[in-house]
Amino acid sequence: MPMKSHIVSVILLAFILFSCSKEQANVHKRTCVAVRYTMEYCPVKASLVTFLEPRSDLPRPAHLSTIYTSQAAVLNLPDEFKKTDTVFYLTFHYDEDREKKENAEAPYIFCPAHIGVSPIIVGESASWQSCK
Repeated sequence: MPMKSHIVSVILLAFILFSCSKEQANVHKRTCVAVRYTMEYCPVKASLVTFLEPRSDLPRPAHLSTIYTSQAAVLNLPDEFKKTDTVFYLTFHYDEDREKKENAEAPYIFCPAHIGVSPIIVGESASWQSCK
């Protein structure tokens, strides 16, 4: 009987490790860059920012022919940075699963103006000081 419980434990442990690594596979590494606040992003409750240098490491809308992304919708941006044309430093990561979740809920949110599609990134911190 003890041998059977060890086998079950090993299988369970392998399953847990595999599921954790799968979750992390859709999360990109943390990045810190200078951005400019543009406006509130709709239909997702986020803030639209413009990168001071275009990014090639984020997904881009399918209708764009460039390999660079110049804007993104930031989740969790503190209110003090939500002023039009304000430049600050943003530490963020891209989480594909979180983006899918946010977009799945978006059709139920009323938007007075449709901005267009931008990648959704998760803000970790924002600062007036350079992160380099």
